[in-house]
Amino acid sequence: MQYPYEVQGKVDLVSLLQETAIYLWKNWPKNMKLSRLVNYGHFTIHGECPHCSPVQSAFETVTLPFDTKIDGYSALVAVCRCIACGKFILAAIVNNGPGWECAYHYPIGNPSDEVSKDVPESIRNDFSEALRCQWVKAYNATAEMCRRVVESSCINLGAPYSKVLQKMIDWLHERGKITVGLKDVAHKVRLGGDRGAHPPEDPSQPQEYEPMVVIEKDHADAIVEFTRHFLDHVYVIPKRLPNYDFSKPKKKIP
Repeated sequence: MQYPYEVQGKVDLVSLLQETAIYLWKNWPKNMKLSRLVNYGHFTIHGECPHCSPVQSAFETVTLPFDTKIDGYSALVAVCRCIACGKFILAAIVNNGPGWECAYHYPIGNPSDEVSKDVPESIRNDFSEALRCQWVKAYNATAEMCRRVVESSCINLGAPYSKVLQKMIDWLHERGKITVGLKDVAHKVRLGGDRGAHPPEDPSQPQEYEPMVVIEKDHADAIVEFTRHFLDHVYVIPKRLPNYDFSKPKKKIP
């Protein structure tokens, strides 16, 4: 299929985005379906928007589709825009014999690093950085930044500074500032951060030790989840509770 604006002999923006997105988002859920295919290969797909999830939306091409091959089949790749939120994805449809169908779709944009404004700014910034590290698969850095978030929270809540974070967490619990459950959560993040920060005890002789346990994706995801849980209970929920009064109104005395 040829297009009137195709640039021969050059790698255009869409093909470059395709290669980059396939590398970064190869495991993104494939839940899009092709709605229609029109002139010059322009198409519309529909499904759950990765940006405003779980909203179901339609996506229309906003660039001239790039004609290529995927797994040996004819394919069209183009940037599409969500009609609900206006943000962009990269989508590919293929003709695998019976007809055209949606093959892949990938978000294009920045990682979501939003943190509740109820969290103090310095701590919020640290957790945002942890989320960005998680997005680029820097899992050791993710764990270290989450540990920093817990340490900063301890200082913010009045714990005397100590080089041993364990003492600061225990101090908060002993004075009733955090529950037993939150103490356990904080220690879990602390230990995860320690693992992400420190190499083996004797890296010069690794053969005498078990292989170093590293922070992998599921570890980082759990540490981020625990950290968010800690921040929600320490900062977010206490700030929001006073905004709602569900008590029964007092009866008026005649």
